[in-house]
Amino acid sequence: MKRSLLTLASGLSLLGSAFAAEKPNVIIFFIDDLGASDLGCYGSTFYETPNLDKLAKGGVRLTQAYSAHPVCSPTRAAVMTGKAPQRVGITQWIPQPSKIHLPKEETTIGEAFLAAGYQTGYTGKWHLGEKDDQLPTAHGFTWMKATNRAGQPASFFYPYARKNKRGSYWDVPDLEEGKQGDYLNDALTGQALSFIDANKDKPFFLYLAHYAVHTPIQAPKELVKKYEAKRKKLYGDSKTPTIKDRYNTVSRGRQDHTTYAAMLENLDTNVGRVLDHIEKLGLSKNTIILFTSDNGGHCHLKGSPGVTCNLPLRSGKGWNYEGGTRIPAIISWPGTITPGTSDTPNISMDIYPTLLELTGQKLMPEQHLDGHSLASALKSEADDTLKSRALCWTYPHNHGSGHKPSHAIRKNGWKLIHFEAGKKYELYNLAKDPGEKTDLSDKYPEKVSALDKELMEWIKRTTK
Repeated sequence: MKRSLLTLASGLSLLGSAFAAEKPNVIIFFIDDLGASDLGCYGSTFYETPNLDKLAKGGVRLTQAYSAHPVCSPTRAAVMTGKAPQRVGITQWIPQPSKIHLPKEETTIGEAFLAAGYQTGYTGKWHLGEKDDQLPTAHGFTWMKATNRAGQPASFFYPYARKNKRGSYWDVPDLEEGKQGDYLNDALTGQALSFIDANKDKPFFLYLAHYAVHTPIQAPKELVKKYEAKRKKLYGDSKTPTIKDRYNTVSRGRQDHTTYAAMLENLDTNVGRVLDHIEKLGLSKNTIILFTSDNGGHCHLKGSPGVTCNLPLRSGKGWNYEGGTRIPAIISWPGTITPGTSDTPNISMDIYPTLLELTGQKLMPEQHLDGHSLASALKSEADDTLKSRALCWTYPHNHGSGHKPSHAIRKNGWKLIHFEAGKKYELYNLAKDPGEKTDLSDKYPEKVSALDKELMEWIKRTTK
């Protein structure tokens, strides 16, 4: 049943006071490089994600969810702080070694939940600082496992390490008791289940940040064989089609990468492990689940296609086209949030205030000043601010996908992309053209001017 966020949960008329009566647990599944078209519930027919499809059926599937940025570190900073990435000085993925990190003066979502009496846990990818005093334990998470100092793991297979003259940034710690053949998604989930077991009688906030489905693209062999057979059945020996895009980049034209598919199915299985575990413990009705991603799917490099396809959306990770910033997002709270879908545009910064309000905490507008709580919309008859507000992005750097600096604004169904190289403006009517195929910038110069003015003012106002 499709509806807007405004009418999703009639049972939330006592929002806030009712939530405060018994603190609900919160689990965030934060996935790396997962595109908006990668799940079965979002239209994929090649990838198999039964557990996430089930979660979406029992929760709210957000069809217009956006990451704060088309690459990882900035979006992760936005979720942690409720602020646009440039406000905290993170506008690019953080290389190693680097002095860039999440500023200590920010009150993170972890610190907010810790102050509210929650047991706070973090496992998996961080990518917001590499030193001990820059890791999750310095930002409100009292329990941390398997968090390395880089943006990807050395390997998805045990011992999750490699010899590298640049150091051990990529090695994943805390998993020494594994054995040959063990897979990282499985190991992270094991850590998460241990945290849940240790805190099942207390309110807990668990941030499970999978390294998947980022590179290196690796998966269990038996699952890869399954998808090799599926690809053969569907496409025979035909080559993967490609799509040429701006700056002569090439993207993948269909979902058929067998190792990526296997990697994603394993991820789905591990989400199911957590959901089954909280059901077994009798915690499902008192646990909010949020599943989302840090940016769009990795569909292209400068001269070759990437591992997934974001069609019908254009482009992917590293770009301000829809394929680069549109992401899957599912919110579930059985018995409290009525299942459905929402087409209300939302962005990563909204996570912080939404979870505060859902759990009965006071909002912190001076902290999450670029985020808007979606929780209030769950009980309202109308909230035009959520649908009419502008969502903006700035990516002032080159990227390995072939991207060159660009900025974007979406407002009232229109999307303007401001490029710093080549043709300066591209304008799209997303309501009629979600795939961004028809550039209307020459036809509507006044709209281009108005949107660009608002975008440039936003960048100036929010840049640190």
